[in-house]
Amino acid sequence: MKRLVETIFCVSILSSLGAFITFQIVGEPDRSVACEQASLPEYFVCLSTIRELNPDQILWVDARPRKQWEENGVDGSILLNDQEDWIDLEFNFMGKMNEDFKPIVVVYCNQSGCGSSKYVARQLREKHAEALGFQVLVLEGGINALKSED
Repeated sequence: MKRLVETIFCVSILSSLGAFITFQIVGEPDRSVACEQASLPEYFVCLSTIRELNPDQILWVDARPRKQWEENGVDGSILLNDQEDWIDLEFNFMGKMNEDFKPIVVVYCNQSGCGSSKYVARQLREKHAEALGFQVLVLEGGINALKSED
């Protein structure tokens, strides 16, 4: 039993040493969110495409839970999710659009393929986008795409 523990300990030390050396030589792993606009579904957008637009024309909508939005939401973003009272949040959204109309609304959540951002974007598109004249997009990669940019 003692020999087994010693062997496991030695293997762990050697593995850790190998990982450390690799990290020192190769460097930190690439954590960026790969995105190719042409391969995305309709209404999805890459962060690089968004960055080419005028930031004054974009309203960011955070579809994550309130606590996460408060911790690290995009500056100036508005909360609109399917976990809280939709009518109150939608009212806040409409108030923001009436105050300072933005022709492009970008919805994001935690990651690529998050159901919340798709739901929020679809609701905004079906209820308000055509009547008010704004475009609703879902950010590919969600908040992770924004974090990897830093």
